[in-house]
Amino acid sequence: MKRIEIDIVIYPEGKGKNKVYSVGSMQIPNVVTQGDTIEEAKTRLREALELYFESAPWERERLIKAENSEDNNTPMISKLILIS
Repeated sequence: MKRIEIDIVIYPEGKGKNKVYSVGSMQIPNVVTQGDTIEEAKTRLREALELYFESAPWERERLIKAENSEDNNTPMISKLILIS
């Protein structure tokens, strides 16, 4: 199996004991999940993506091709800092 790097976005939601972490990826936007901790959310996302790739193997191939291509049009995540 080929290694695939996926950019993820983690959103903290709620406060105190009701806080959860939602996590998803820009490359596979229709797979999202959440957990009580960041690590739990990441573990659940890994499991969800593995199930997703089982039912949609062409998506895994698309990501592999995008990583190996110089003309990569896969969305990227970066930071921009604005100071006012």
